[in-house]
Amino acid sequence: MTTTQNTTAGETPESALRGSQARTSGNEGTQARTSGAGGTTVTQVRLPGQAAAPDGPIDPFMMYVMHHAFRRDLAEFARSASHTPVPDRATWHALQERWSLFRETLHHHHAGEDAWLWPLLESRCTSAEKDVLDAMEAEHGQIDPLLAACDDGFATMAAGADEHSRDNLTDVLGRTQEHLATHLAHEENDALALIQQYLSDDDWAALEKRFGEDNKLRDLFRVAPWAVKGLDQDAYRQLRPRIPGPMWVIARLGSRSFRRGERRAFRYDPDVAI
Repeated sequence: MTTTQNTTAGETPESALRGSQARTSGNEGTQARTSGAGGTTVTQVRLPGQAAAPDGPIDPFMMYVMHHAFRRDLAEFARSASHTPVPDRATWHALQERWSLFRETLHHHHAGEDAWLWPLLESRCTSAEKDVLDAMEAEHGQIDPLLAACDDGFATMAAGADEHSRDNLTDVLGRTQEHLATHLAHEENDALALIQQYLSDDDWAALEKRFGEDNKLRDLFRVAPWAVKGLDQDAYRQLRPRIPGPMWVIARLGSRSFRRGERRAFRYDPDVAI
């Protein structure tokens, strides 16, 4: 649900974004809500690559934004690793730095789910439904060693390596992308359905607040442009009434510096649009 540079211990850019959203949740009235026999339902966000968006009263749009960013980043890292020349250590250093932003964001996302979200759902769902939550944690555990291997691969390339090392990194990035895509689809289909079934607006607001407890304003200038990178016009149409106005301003203010870093890191990606 849930990002590394310029953060102190316990702080992540993702937590800053979530904390800002939780503090400025006065946009709720702008979201389309319908009432029926099953209660109130919020029109759900659908972003590119998203596997599902179960109906219900909760609007977990920031989770979908983060999932989109995770999918986008891994695709760009996988393409860049295979195209970046081995001797170009400056670009490998930039990729390693950019990887750290992705890595810390994903860690914060998964750690928060394991610590707060899954236990809350487990206290309310049936025994059969707990299998979904057990699978969520297990999948996190399968992804962690792949991420660690990517850490090592980027560090090796930044220090100066060979074609074999680049091939190894490209391979593990591809496997990481595959495992994370499968996990995110599972989460969007099944875990999000449990969220809609068992959590209230107040529950979700409290979770958002917990994710944002350690935020700092300076982190927003990196995470805001990172979070919305690559979104199309339909996505902006869906998100504009949901994300507080000040966040869009911060995204614009931080975009120049963020794009400079993106150009340095992804300069050899044939498909990236920066």
